[in-house]
Order: sequence, then structure tokens, then C-alpha cells
Amino acid sequence: MHKFFITGTDTNIGKTAITCTLIAKYIKEGFRVGGMKPVAAGCLLENGYMISEDVKRIIEVSNVDLNINEINPYSFEQPIAPHISFKKNKEEIDIHLIKKCLRSFENQTDYLFIEGVGGYAVPLTETFTTADLLEKLNIPVILVVGMKLGCINHALLTVESILNKKQKLSGWIANQIDEHMQAYEENFYFLKEKIKAPCLGAVPYFRDFDPYKALKFIDIDKLSDKADED
Repeated sequence: MHKFFITGTDTNIGKTAITCTLIAKYIKEGFRVGGMKPVAAGCLLENGYMISEDVKRIIEVSNVDLNINEINPYSFEQPIAPHISFKKNKEEIDIHLIKKCLRSFENQTDYLFIEGVGGYAVPLTETFTTADLLEKLNIPVILVVGMKLGCINHALLTVESILNKKQKLSGWIANQIDEHMQAYEENFYFLKEKIKAPCLGAVPYFRDFDPYKALKFIDIDKLSDKADED
């Protein structure tokens, strides 16, 4: 099973949209593909499960039947920073539980895309961040850059952090979230020159994002020799 961890330069920059597009892209190539979001906030109770819109979208696009508690082992009602949610609920994140969930996908999926919450350095608890989670899981990273004013600073600092921790950056994707962003091309090509990892695509602004419409903007061939496989 090939695994990739999807992180971003911020929250609300399209990580779920890109995760779903990658899932759809590999399904189109004939693979069994699923998604996972270890921690989700802003969840509602549906059919006995606490579920977020992000997790629902991942489930809808995947072509394998996975247990929702394994797709999303930690779900919180309030749309607040995860370390606050863990504290309010008197919980600690259990890396062994997340690894157990990952193992449950091994015989069901060819590719698994694991979406983080917030940005790369977001705290999951008061002493444990998304960066720490990645270090424990040892999974290649795909960075989603939300293309808007300020994206260069956010992107370069995130890349620097990933590389400083000696984690594998398999590629990055530019996702335009500001329809009226000025000097988009100049920003994109500057990042393409500065980020020493493959650019897997530049997804234009979509008012109503549809992963199937975004497929043509993603080049998965550049990921073929970067995958983590069990």
C-alpha cells in the first residue's frame, strides 16, 4: 500500500479538495484508493457518528468500503484548534491507535491519502503537533499551497520546516483559493523555482470545487518513484 500525507500552508486552503482529487485521479487509473483524516473538528452527529464535511467528502470519493472510525479516529464537535478540543475532551492522541487504523487499510487499498488538520505545525495537543505525527508515521508529504496573498512566505516556511525535520517532501500542489489573486503567475513560478520538490499541479479557482473537474490539473506521474509502500 502506498501512503501519502497531505498537509497545507494554512487552514481553509483546499487540503480536502486536493485529497479528494488525488483519490479520484488514482481511481481513474484503476487502483483501490481511500482516504483518512486522523483528526477532524467541526463535526455533526449523523447516524450515530460524529462526522465532518471533510470526512464525508473523502468517503464519497473513495472506492473502498472503510470503517468510519478508522478513517477518522478522532472527531470533535467544535470547529476549534485540535489541541483545545483534545484538552476540553480530556483526551490524549494515541499514535498506536492511528497506526492500527493505517494497518487496517493495508489489504483493502493500493493508495491511501491521509489528510492533516490545519497546517503543518498545528498543535494536536499541547505537546504534540502535526509535524510530530508525521515524524512518528514516517510517511511522504504532499504540500498544498493555498494560492493567495502571502502564500510565498507560508509555503517557504512550511517547506523549510519539513526539510529541517528530514521528512520526505514528495511534491507540492498550487491550489488557487483567491479568485482575484493579483500576479498569480509570478507567485506560482517563483515558488516553482524555490521549492526543491516536484510541482504536481496548479489547480485553478473553482467556485464549487469538483475533484473530477480538477483531475486534469494534477500530474501523478511525478509521484511514481516517491511513494511509501508497505
